[in-house]
Amino acid sequence: MSPIPSPSVRLEHDASATLARFAFGDDADGDALGVPLVRLFGASYETWFASTAASAHEQDGLRIRQNGQWLIGELRVDAARSEDIEQAAFDAYTRLRAFITTSAYPQLLRVWNFFDRLNEGEGDAERYRRFCVGRHRAIAAPGFETQLPAATVIGGQTPGLVISFLAGREAGVQVENPRQTPAFRYPRDYGPISPSFSRATRIGSHLLVSGTAAVVGHATLHPGDAVAQIDEIDANVDALLEHAAAGQPGRWEAQALRLYVRRDADLPAVLPRVLERFGAEVPITVLRGDISRAGLVVEIEGVWTFLPA
Repeated sequence: MSPIPSPSVRLEHDASATLARFAFGDDADGDALGVPLVRLFGASYETWFASTAASAHEQDGLRIRQNGQWLIGELRVDAARSEDIEQAAFDAYTRLRAFITTSAYPQLLRVWNFFDRLNEGEGDAERYRRFCVGRHRAIAAPGFETQLPAATVIGGQTPGLVISFLAGREAGVQVENPRQTPAFRYPRDYGPISPSFSRATRIGSHLLVSGTAAVVGHATLHPGDAVAQIDEIDANVDALLEHAAAGQPGRWEAQALRLYVRRDADLPAVLPRVLERFGAEVPITVLRGDISRAGLVVEIEGVWTFLPA
């Protein structure tokens, strides 16, 4: 298999200056934002570019990088304080919301959430469900569902909660998937509070796609079957991209992808399928991670750019 290029995201057409780097697994350094998941395939870093370089500093306990147009940041909650994941999510999102709304970048566009023991607990006591409750408590306000960012929640082995986020001066366009029930409208079956995110956020010609799994309507399809789930994700992504294009002639091109797999043993079967579907030249990083529902074993997210015809 040919080497996969290092993933990069260019938020503007003339982007050549580094906005931020995400480091996967144990490859983080003092400059990068950490993704606390085991890397199984692909490059160690994912770099986001903008037209002007970013300055880095810490504020209110958040590590942030900003360049006048965009802000990328990270908030961490240690293992002890994240044991009660509902309270940890509430506290973290309360801080994040307060910071964003008073900053020069008031529009939250994309969020990544990582914490340990995601599926631990039965029924409504599951840590993922409790996280959703805490997040909702922090951000719920009149009309907030029309402004939800694209988001990912993945479970890892490193204790604690890590939240990374992208914010901007201007709002993006919330995009839902015609094949899927909006996550914020899931029925009670999936927890006391529905997950608070959109399927994607469009900013200009770019589409920031949330973690996408084999969910059609609101139901899990092909529980435990990684290959069948990849095919379903493929159909979901196609539907989302078509809907996001809104009838404009042209095509979407993937800039960078992340593939999350629950079981290492599934990688030999699913990776060739993903590369065949999205193109072997597309930068992709594969990470070990738990998915929001026990029957889901793979998930894909990424950034796409629209190229008009």
